[in-house]
Amino acid sequence: MRALGSSVLAFEIIVSLLFIPTAIQESSISTSNILAIAFGQILLAILAMGTLGKSFGIYLGYLTQVSLIGSGFVVSWMFVLGLIFLGLWIMALRIGRRTDELKASKKAS
Repeated sequence: MRALGSSVLAFEIIVSLLFIPTAIQESSISTSNILAIAFGQILLAILAMGTLGKSFGIYLGYLTQVSLIGSGFVVSWMFVLGLIFLGLWIMALRIGRRTDELKASKKAS
């Protein structure tokens, strides 16, 4: 679960970095606020990646998804990207859990 979840979060960091120049061009919000939004998302993603082994790491990942969707109020296409990444996050958790269960059952036998 950690590998898949971390990869989704890593791509979200890239999207958050690409959000900065687009938001600066398209939005009337100040550059410092745009940087605060982007770096807040990046910080959440890094914290979630580091704590994915614990249950609150998964919740931090969901919070990262919500913040990515919320940035759609600054740049409208972020609504779509946020929903796509939410779907990827849910799939990564489901597939990762199944993989962890299969690994555990192979070790037990």
